[in-house]
Amino acid sequence: MLHEQLAQDIINYVNRAYFRRSMNIQTPIRVQFLAQGEYNLNYLLQTDSQNYVLRVNTGSQMNLANQIRYEYQALQLLKPSGVTPIPYYLDDRQKEIPYGVLVMEYLPGAPLNYNADLTKAAETFARIHSISFNRGENNFLVKANAPFSAILGEVKNLLTRYFDCSEANPEVKNLFERIYLMGEEKRKEESYFLKEPWRAVINTEVNSHNFIVNQEKKSCHLIDWEKPIYGEPAQDLSMFLIRTTTLWKANVLLSAEQEDLFLKRYTQELISCPYVKTLPERVQIFKFFNTLRALSWCAMAWTEYTKPERPLINEDTFEKINMYLDPNFIKGCFPEIFK
Repeated sequence: MLHEQLAQDIINYVNRAYFRRSMNIQTPIRVQFLAQGEYNLNYLLQTDSQNYVLRVNTGSQMNLANQIRYEYQALQLLKPSGVTPIPYYLDDRQKEIPYGVLVMEYLPGAPLNYNADLTKAAETFARIHSISFNRGENNFLVKANAPFSAILGEVKNLLTRYFDCSEANPEVKNLFERIYLMGEEKRKEESYFLKEPWRAVINTEVNSHNFIVNQEKKSCHLIDWEKPIYGEPAQDLSMFLIRTTTLWKANVLLSAEQEDLFLKRYTQELISCPYVKTLPERVQIFKFFNTLRALSWCAMAWTEYTKPERPLINEDTFEKINMYLDPNFIKGCFPEIFK
């Protein structure tokens, strides 16, 4: 496993005098593997006074030349929210460690529980979406001025890799073709968002395990900022609520009452929301596109997971990918098409 191969290099790296001076750490640093994502590895750095997370970036879902710097800049931008990890250190030279490295705040706690922490998540979203920026401060962020077109473009790229795979399921291919055609038809609803644009920093990957809830401190942080963009807040809110998100790590389906509670708390906590009255409608429109994007990512990831040379393997993720690519599951996500 890659995290084991890099372990000694990480230990040596963080105990170098330069790194410890940069972090203002006087004592030896202990290293423990923490978790891995699809394109990153995370290690816990333990010192006598404070713990940190060291993140190693192994690829870019956004096809960025410098993925780790993008994440670091995003975390710097989000600091005023108080609900995202504080970034402390960036090394994108790829010398001592052959990947980009970021050190950020370690936040103890547990993943979000949809039934117990729903309103906490709403408050976290509201604080992030309420941040105001100085002119040019957020220029580095990828912009999504035409959100449905952007999502469909991403879907097309993801599905191309699945369609080009000789081992892909023909029935699943056919289902995706039908859903994509419906997406092209629904794209016209994008004009609504272009006429009344509302922009904030959005995460785009908001499953329950990307939140850390600390009951003792009464805090809820959104911790994984691998793919932030400057876009429509309803995109994140919708992504948080759809079944492909709630089932991903927690095996939960939210009721209509829970969704209403979440959106009500969100609007109560938001500093400024120009489209409070139309927010439920905006969220609903995004559900189709977010679900299609999530399933398309699974299709692409399936082709990656079946490659023998893939460096990162997560068995739980692969199991969920197979579940989501079951034809009956796909049909259940789009009842308006597969009645």
